[in-house]
Amino acid sequence: MQHGARISWAGLALAGAVALTGCGDEGSSEADRAADPSSATSPTSDAPANAPACSDIWYDGGELPRVYRGCVDDEGAYLERDFIGCSSGQRLVLFDDRFYAFEGGPVFDVGSPLEDSDDYRSVTRRCTA
Repeated sequence: MQHGARISWAGLALAGAVALTGCGDEGSSEADRAADPSSATSPTSDAPANAPACSDIWYDGGELPRVYRGCVDDEGAYLERDFIGCSSGQRLVLFDDRFYAFEGGPVFDVGSPLEDSDDYRSVTRRCTA
């Protein structure tokens, strides 16, 4: 009988450890979601350690990383990403009212306000259709 009791206690201990691990994962998922803004344009001082410099990404012909959260400007401010969600599930990321790119794709510089660009308006229509 003692052998059976040891298995039960071991099983309970394992189940408890699994349950606690599940709670920890769930909590960090909540924190991850809170740290992942869906759209923002204001600078913050809390730049992630691996945040790229904006000038390293946002130039005509550059490439936007597949996972992009924001960048650090010349003054050291962290600028969170600003994007339009497409019907396909892609994100059209915007920067400085003159650059746009799909995550993982080439960067386009329209050289003027985005809304003045026929190319940008065409891309936006296809994105949201």
